[in-house]
Amino acid sequence: MNKIVIKLTYKNIQMKNRIILIIAFMGLFIYACSEEESIGQQPLDVIAPGAITNVKIINIAGGALLTFTPPKDEDLLYTKAVYSRKDGVNSESKASLYTDTLRIEGFGNTDDRQIKLVAVDRSRNESEAVEVTISPLEPPVNVVAQSLVVSPDFGGITTTWENEGNAEISIVIQEKDTLLEEFIPLETYYTKTTNGKFSVYGLDTIPKVLNVHIEDRWENRSEVKSYTITPIFETEYKKSQFGFIDLPGDGPHNNGWVASNIWNGTANPDGYSSLGGQGIWPQSLTIDLGVAGLISRMTVYQRIENNYTYAEGNLKKFEVWGSETLDTSGSWDSWTKLGDFESIKPSGLPFGQISDEDYAVASNGENFSFPTSNPKVRYLRIVVTETWAGGDNFQIMELDIFGDNR
Repeated sequence: MNKIVIKLTYKNIQMKNRIILIIAFMGLFIYACSEEESIGQQPLDVIAPGAITNVKIINIAGGALLTFTPPKDEDLLYTKAVYSRKDGVNSESKASLYTDTLRIEGFGNTDDRQIKLVAVDRSRNESEAVEVTISPLEPPVNVVAQSLVVSPDFGGITTTWENEGNAEISIVIQEKDTLLEEFIPLETYYTKTTNGKFSVYGLDTIPKVLNVHIEDRWENRSEVKSYTITPIFETEYKKSQFGFIDLPGDGPHNNGWVASNIWNGTANPDGYSSLGGQGIWPQSLTIDLGVAGLISRMTVYQRIENNYTYAEGNLKKFEVWGSETLDTSGSWDSWTKLGDFESIKPSGLPFGQISDEDYAVASNGENFSFPTSNPKVRYLRIVVTETWAGGDNFQIMELDIFGDNR
C-alpha cells in the first residue's frame, strides 16, 4: 500500500512540473511579444520642431545642392526634402542633424521643381514645410550623350565620351537585327569614368546599324543616336607561333617567370617578370609573332592576386616598337615605334584603392589600340618606362595580339 502511494505521488510531481514548465513558457512568450511591441523609439512628445530657415540653392546637373539652417530643437533627428522626380511619384532625401546640406538629384530635364523641406524630431513630429523652387541644369545623361562618339575599329566599334561630373551612367548599344527588323541588345557598359572609352570586339566586317543612348539609375534616358558602322577586319594572332627573342639590352629576365608564360593561354598563376634590383631601367622584352602583319590592338592582362591590381609591377606606361626583320645586335635602328601607351585606372582612385569597375577591366585585360598607319611587323619590342608601383621590374600575365596578318 505504501508503494502505491509513493508511485502516485511521483506521478503527481511529474504532472505538476510539466504544468509549471508550460506556464513558464507561456509567460516567456507573452513577455517576448510585449517586448517586441515596444521595440523602437516611442513618442516622447507631440511638439513639432521649428522650421528650416536660410535656404540657399546651387543648381547642378540633374538636381540641386541645398544648404540651410536647421532648427535648434534638442531632439532634432534629421531634415528631409520631399519632391517628385516623376509626376505622381514622391521621393525623399534626408540629411542627419550633423549636416546642413542636402543633395537632390535624378531629374531627367531642366523643368523647375518644388521642394518641401521638413525637420523631423525623435518623436517623429514634423515641422511646418518650407517650399523652395530649384532649376536643375541639363541632366548628366544628356550632357554625356552630347560628347558621345561611336566609331569603327578593328574587329568592332569603339565608344568614347566625357563625364566631367563622374555621374553613374550606363551606355546602351543596340544593333538592328536584319531578319527581325528590330533592335536587339549588343552591349551595355556601366561607368562613372571622367574620360571614358570602351570597345566591342568580335564583330563581322559588314555594315551595322546601331542605336546608342545613355541611362542613369533613375531611368532617365538621353535621346537615341543612330550610326551605320562597318568594323575593320581583325583576327587574333596565333600564340602557338609566338617565340621569345633575347636581344642584347633586353631584360634582365627572371628565370622563374619566363616569357613563354604570357602566351600560354591563361593569365594565372604565373606570367612573365623581369628581374628587379639590378639598377637597369627602363626594361624591354622582345617577341617574335611568327608572321608579319598589321597590329590593331594588344590586350595586356595584369597581375591581380594579393591586391596587385593597378599596383606592383603591372605596366603603367610603355612603348611598343616593331620590325619586319630582326637585327640580333640589339640596335634600335631598324625598329619603328608603333605607339606610346598608358594604363588608366577607370575609377581614378588613389594608389592602393580600386573599384569593382577597376577590377573588372584588369581581369578582362586592358586593350591598347594602334594607329592604322603603322607598317607591317613581325617582331615586337615592349619597353616599360613606368610601373604602377614605380619599381624597377615589371610583370605581364598574358598578352593577346590582334590585327591583319593575311
